[in-house]
Parts: sequence; C-alpha cells; structure tokens
Amino acid sequence: MTPLLLLPAALGGYALGVSRKGMSMRAPQKSAPVRGVPIFAWEKFVALMVVAPKKTVAPRGRVGMFGMNARRLSDVGFMKGARKTTVGSEAGVWAGEWVPPLTQQKFLESTPAQYEAFSRSMRRMVPKVAGMVGTPVGGARASLSGLLAVGHLAGEDGVASWVRDPAVREKFRATTHNFEKANGLF
Repeated sequence: MTPLLLLPAALGGYALGVSRKGMSMRAPQKSAPVRGVPIFAWEKFVALMVVAPKKTVAPRGRVGMFGMNARRLSDVGFMKGARKTTVGSEAGVWAGEWVPPLTQQKFLESTPAQYEAFSRSMRRMVPKVAGMVGTPVGGARASLSGLLAVGHLAGEDGVASWVRDPAVREKFRATTHNFEKANGLF
C-alpha cells in the first residue's frame, strides 16, 4: 500500500481536515508550519513521514505514527528527563517522563498531539539543516524536505554526517530511503 493511500487512515482525516462526522479537525490553515513551504507540499511530506499506525509502540521505544523517540519528544516539550536505558532485550532505548497532563496513552490516542510533536520537531530542525540545502548527495541536490526526512530518523545532529559520508548513507539505508522519497518536495 502506498503512503498516499494510508493518508486518510493514518491521519484520521487530519490532513484532509474533516472528521467522520464532517466536523473540522483543525483550524483553517493557509500555510505549512515551516515558513515558505506550500501547504500541499507539506501535507505530502507529512504523509510520507507516517511510518506506523498512531497507537504503535516499537521495541526500541519509538511511538506513534511518526515513530518519535523520547529524546526528540523531550526536545520538543512533550517529555522530560530523556535518557538511554534498557527495555527488555533492547539496550540504548530512549526513555523519559511525559509532561503532564500528557501520558503515553493520551499521546498514542491523539492524532493532533502526534502531528504537533512532528511539526515542532521539523520547525526546530530547519535552522540546523538549512545550510546544507543544495549540497550534492549521491547524484541529487539535497532539498529542505530531503534533509528534514533524514533528520527525522537520524536526529538533527546526525544530518551532517549523513550528508558528508557515503558510508554513513550506505549503513543507514532506511534514512537514505527517507531522503530519496522526500527530497525535492520543498
């Protein structure tokens, strides 16, 4: 199934702006959360970044439809006290405490909360990756959307090494695939 077909199911109509009862699920929006990005390009990018159903908790601690970890959720104000720990047989898993009144259950049940966390993450990342826009990466010029897609998986500090080193791009194929599918949207 292509990501575009998952859009209505995964976002519960959020990107389309209409709930099952025909009521708006968001305020009218004329622009994307990232300044200068057309809303249609942003919505396509969001659809491509959805990696799982909204109630997903992955073994390595990534949660929700965007697969965000506790470190990033802490960076954008949804969690605090992010630290690496061992969960079951998985070592190096990011964990933390939810900022009240949020809980993991409330976050997993809320499409708008997950979208807000993702939007904050992307807005926060723009200043760190903007200087790399236009850099040649494996035969293509890196666009902002491609670099944000890399940062979504590698973290904002991982983008520079991914851009600079072909061996890193080869080692982290999922990150490279994220770049390839999102590069050029904006």
